Formats: sequence, structure tokens, C-alpha cells
Amino acid sequence: MIINQEKEIFNILVDKSEVLRYLGHNGQDIDNDLDFKINECIKETKENIDIKYVYEIYDIKNDLASHTIEFKNTTLKLQSKDLSELLEDCDKCVLMSATLGFNIEKNIRKYSYKNLTKGVIIDACATTSIEEVCDRVQDSILQTVAKEKKSLTMRYSPGYGDLDIRANKNILNVLNAQRKIGVTVTDTGIMIPRKSVVALIGITNKKIEKVKRTCNNCPNRDNCEFRRKADGCGNKTIYKG
Repeated sequence: MIINQEKEIFNILVDKSEVLRYLGHNGQDIDNDLDFKINECIKETKENIDIKYVYEIYDIKNDLASHTIEFKNTTLKLQSKDLSELLEDCDKCVLMSATLGFNIEKNIRKYSYKNLTKGVIIDACATTSIEEVCDRVQDSILQTVAKEKKSLTMRYSPGYGDLDIRANKNILNVLNAQRKIGVTVTDTGIMIPRKSVVALIGITNKKIEKVKRTCNNCPNRDNCEFRRKADGCGNKTIYKG
């Protein structure tokens, strides 16, 4: 089953608590001036993002012995122990990409020269926004597969765990993402526009529930710079059996 490009402007919330997390906030008091600036940056971020996404669903062959996943009817083959284990009970996998476009990137760059504080805050707002977009796309996919009594795994991106970030390039090529949503990638796997995401999500017949995400069940737990002392991302959710 292949899902063609979908394009929709979301009413993105830009959760302030997530913005604060990306700013390194650890529960300390926020003065009125900073609170005003954050609210202002959230508003400006909403006005400047241009949300686009694409996803496709592929049958897969997962060789657990060699940790190799083949995507049928494509030339894509990924080698990753983490991803192979994540997809252990899956016969299909979603490849997806989402972006906020170039305008927000231009804003961040502009403020990095004229108002560094505002630039840092808008960068955090944009990071929060792209994660929210991915969450909403994943929830939309879940509604579709749930009709067939199927579930989704957690979302997993190249650069986390042992899946090389350079896999972004091959995945974007399979999705034809440059033509469909304007996302390209450098030879080192960095995406352009910068506020873009590539991710994989397994589809399984196994019952999987949403649970609270913590540092312990995050694939990026060993090198994440945004870890909280107790529960990591806190209000985020993942899918777990």
C-alpha cells in the first residue's frame, strides 16, 4: 500500500513547555520579559511556517540475523540493529518526511545577527513545531491502520541509535521528497530546509499502546542534550507493546 503526498496546514499549538525544554529550562522561574518574548516568538513562528509532508507505506523484509531491512519494490536497504529490533513484529513500514519550509529558517538566520535571544527562542519554537507536525502525521496514520486492527511502533529517525544519518538521503530519494515537498539533503545527511525530519514507523498486528516517553525508552537517550532529571521529554508519547 502506498500513500501519496498529503499537504495540510495544521493549527500548530507550539507547546510553550516544549519550547522551554529546548531552551534548557529546568523549572526555574521565568521573568515577565522572557515570558513575553516567548509568546511573541511562538506567534511569529506560527505565521512563518509552511508545513509540508509526505509518507509512503512499504512491505518490508526484516532479517533479524543480519539486522537488514529491505523495502519491497524499492532499492532501499537499511542496516541497523536498533531499527531491525523495532520492526521485529512488523510486515510494513512507513517512510515519512516533513518540513517547515524556508521562511522560518530565514527568520532564525536573520535574528541570529540582529537579536540573538529571539533567534534562539524561534529556533526552539520551530523545533517544537516540527515535532508536533510529525506527531500529528503519525496519529493520522494510526487512525488509518487501526481500521485494519493494526498498531504503530514508535517513530525512529536516522542519526538516532545505530542508524546512520546518511540514510536520510536514500529515504528522501525513495519518497521523491525534493519534488513533492522541497526537502533535499547534503552528502552528510543534513536536511535542507533545516527544520525538516525523516522518520520510519513500523506497522504491526501486535497490540501496541501509547505510553509516556522517558529517557529510558528513548533511542537517543545516550546523546540527547535535552534530558530532564526525571522523565526526559515528559509530555511526549511513544508506542510500546
